[in-house]
Amino acid sequence: MNAAIGESSHLRHGTGVGPPALFPQPPTHHGLLDPNKIPQLMPYAWAWPLDELDAPARQLRRDAAIRLVQMARGGSRAAAARYLGISPGALQSATVTIRAWQKVPGNAAAYQDALQRIAEIAASATGIEAPSSTRLTTTDTG
Repeated sequence: MNAAIGESSHLRHGTGVGPPALFPQPPTHHGLLDPNKIPQLMPYAWAWPLDELDAPARQLRRDAAIRLVQMARGGSRAAAARYLGISPGALQSATVTIRAWQKVPGNAAAYQDALQRIAEIAASATGIEAPSSTRLTTTDTG
């Protein structure tokens, strides 16, 4: 029995601790976006639609990268952040800041429009690939 408990308690690399996300995002752009080409810090060539928004630029770019990974792979924000190599603290900071900003009327819809434009840019981009050091080796989407 101890062997069975010990075996079941080992976590795969990249697996989050705690309950799975209640509402993980489905992959809306699966096959259209390559998650391996989504960098942790988006280049200006992709992120320019965010400049039209009146939001904290660094957190918005970080959040947009997380959202692109969710669009490509599905899963939770935490899983997308881990995939990109974004620390839990940076994820929390971006989440709190961007959620507060999205509560202002019109911001959430404008951000959604900008994300769709970024996804189109990223899907057509060539030659930009995130360093492998920011990628997990497992297929964790939780």
